[in-house]
Amino acid sequence: MQNALITGISQPERWYARLELKFTAQQKRTILSHRKHFGPLRVQKMLWPEKTGVCHSIIVHPPAGIAGGDHLTFDVEVQEQAHALVTTPGAGKWYKTNGKQAFQHTYLQVQDQATLEWLPQEVMLFNGANAYSETHIHLAQSASFIGWDMLVLGRQARQESFETGQYHNQLRLWRADKLLVADTLQIQGNDRWLNSCLGMNRQAVLGNLWAVAPEQFRANVILEEQIELIRELMMRMKVPVTLTLLNDVVSARYLGQDTRQCHDAFAAIRARLRRYWFDLDEEFPRIWRT
Repeated sequence: MQNALITGISQPERWYARLELKFTAQQKRTILSHRKHFGPLRVQKMLWPEKTGVCHSIIVHPPAGIAGGDHLTFDVEVQEQAHALVTTPGAGKWYKTNGKQAFQHTYLQVQDQATLEWLPQEVMLFNGANAYSETHIHLAQSASFIGWDMLVLGRQARQESFETGQYHNQLRLWRADKLLVADTLQIQGNDRWLNSCLGMNRQAVLGNLWAVAPEQFRANVILEEQIELIRELMMRMKVPVTLTLLNDVVSARYLGQDTRQCHDAFAAIRARLRRYWFDLDEEFPRIWRT
């Protein structure tokens, strides 16, 4: 654990929290074989609602939001043959700060023949937030992955816009130590990119979904057929989602004004990929219905 007194900043001005999770295949289901926490990060509940023994885990951050000077770290490993789903009970928040930067670090490792579904609910970026977020995903050669992030600029109920502050978000996805995806978003308050038709185009909700299929489905012709069917579904749902195939990584992006619409669209894509790749039902996490 990093020393809270580094760079001359005293402990009360920094709040470190870390959660380590390791999922292991045991007999006919996946279990949480290792759990270690420091600070206000916890596993609220584990559920096994599926016959195949997928472990659904709900992680919580009791303060509900990240303030200036906070450092949150998630370190998740899914071992061979295991299948884990990780989600959150509600929206995350980047609070307005007094100038100090807030950090969130997410490290995900998925071993051979294992699957991770990383499905946090949306994150709200308050006006005046100073936020840095990074996600590093390391997949073994035969691992599979479905994950997303959804960003909401300002508190929509207050018609708040992002006028001051800054936000940096980066994602790196590797398979067998080869970099497949490098995606970076960096914005400032009142950035012209927020209003430009080449950027956010005055929209408040930005979503990204990334998915890597099991080895047997990675042929481009198979993935293209599956993506075309999902595109037809998005057209029927009338949602502003664009799907792209980057080598054999499925990418979906949402840009609009409706957080629920984004969530529903991504959930529908996930449901289709689960059926195509794993022959599983959609099986939404129970917490989404409460």
